[in-house]
Amino acid sequence: MRMILRIAAFLFLVASGMASAGPLGPDGTPGRTLPGKFVWFDLATEDLPRARAFYGAVFGWKFREVEGAPAGYTLIENGGGKIGGMFRRSRVKDARAGAHWLSLISVPDPQAAASLVRARGGSVVLAPTTVPGRGTHAVFRDPQGAYFGVLAAPGGDPPDDAVVDGDVFWLDLFTPDPAKAAAFYAELAGYEVGEGKTRTGQTRHYLVNGSVARAGVIAQQSAGLAPAWLPYILVDDVPGTLHRVDHAGGRVIIAPRTDYLGGNLAVIADPNGGIVGIVNWP
Repeated sequence: MRMILRIAAFLFLVASGMASAGPLGPDGTPGRTLPGKFVWFDLATEDLPRARAFYGAVFGWKFREVEGAPAGYTLIENGGGKIGGMFRRSRVKDARAGAHWLSLISVPDPQAAASLVRARGGSVVLAPTTVPGRGTHAVFRDPQGAYFGVLAAPGGDPPDDAVVDGDVFWLDLFTPDPAKAAAFYAELAGYEVGEGKTRTGQTRHYLVNGSVARAGVIAQQSAGLAPAWLPYILVDDVPGTLHRVDHAGGRVIIAPRTDYLGGNLAVIADPNGGIVGIVNWP
């Protein structure tokens, strides 16, 4: 909870203290929006240099610090396009060390999204706030406790071009009641909900818009874990990526297994505790 409050506090600081820091949002297509698309990913971390070194070594990401931005806000770039950003957060007394990824969904009206979140039993962590160069963003906690953000970018959303290695390829929401969660996000972002089975026999709900599957919703397998969104990064070699993770000071949370995409999927943590998945999708 404290980590997300730090993210919200940073985003508020951006809004109140920056008038012309430059583009802090996605490379969109003016006039074109794709509601329901995950368009931006922010990492809050206690050690920015270490985070940049890790993700640069593992995924080949490039970084560009935004002049005048608080907390060392740094844009993450892959193949010339922006994925998201990362920023330094200081540790609250007695809080656990760590890092946290926040995924943001494109919506046409963050104020309407905030009203819906409240009406459906979720909570508003950061009320809709407009940031020059970024748009209007907000941070919410869904009715089952998972944190996520929304963004309405005036410059439009990135097109659905082919995903390349190092881009965010997919997201899964792990939550106690997947059907209920899928219905909530469908109402929030206009998704259609599909259903299928994983190779382990679990039911996965799919959030779809414009014939494009945007994310999955699946039941948590371990009691005591907080509901959470997990982004997956596309890679061309899972074992090779895990080798770089080890050498860069990260660790493997879920090792490849034959029943998870034939060994082409794993979950890792960066040296500060930020968690992402990796997937090779031949």
